[in-house]
Amino acid sequence: MGKNWAKGLTAATDSRIARMAATRRGRKRGPYRLRARSPLVWSPELAYAVGLIATDGNLSPSGRHVSVSSGEREVLETFLRCIDRRAKIGHVKGGFGTHGLRVQIGDVGLYRWLQSIGLTPRKSLTLGPIDVPDAVLCHLLRGLLDGDGSVIDCTYDGTGKARGRRYRTLLVRFNTASREHAEWIRHRISERYGLHGGLWCEDGMYQLTYAKRASRRLLPLLYPAPNVPCLSRKREVWRHFEREGGLPVALN
Repeated sequence: MGKNWAKGLTAATDSRIARMAATRRGRKRGPYRLRARSPLVWSPELAYAVGLIATDGNLSPSGRHVSVSSGEREVLETFLRCIDRRAKIGHVKGGFGTHGLRVQIGDVGLYRWLQSIGLTPRKSLTLGPIDVPDAVLCHLLRGLLDGDGSVIDCTYDGTGKARGRRYRTLLVRFNTASREHAEWIRHRISERYGLHGGLWCEDGMYQLTYAKRASRRLLPLLYPAPNVPCLSRKREVWRHFEREGGLPVALN
């Protein structure tokens, strides 16, 4: 039999595949070997990668695979650089006919370390606190923001005595399906930086939002240097706002 002889075959269509499947049925996978590598230590790059995994990532039930999905290749390329790994960035189809990109790596050591800091398989509704040191908290938050958050530059019309005027604001918003995780983010930002955000739920998704004054104080903390790993598109929203001084758009 040559290479790739089993491609396209299933147990229902080929007796050889059926026999091999029968020998594995009921057997637990593993144990998996740990890679020969130094113990994982928190760093700005690793903290950012953890933020991406906690939002756009997944820990497979296999006990060894870690994946991250995104609609933007920049996110996945940055993720691989942060964990110093190489892997193919493939195309995936979503449940509603959408298309995106995905990268998956097999690393038992990384998988178990992620579990030790609070991440689990099927974490969307159950994610809670992440055991991250204060020294790299800003990098983790930036990963959470790039994975499933927003930096919003918008205008709104005044009401009441301010009717007829238009105002411009900057918002930072973290999105999550887990209330416990949203409360943890709000607590850590309040405890570490003294900033307070509003939390509400819409269609099963919790939104933690920081208004203009808090956002303008928080974003310089999340981007402490020009070369930190990030999704440049979201950082540019903030930079553009600051370049223009947060001036409102003139009424037509």
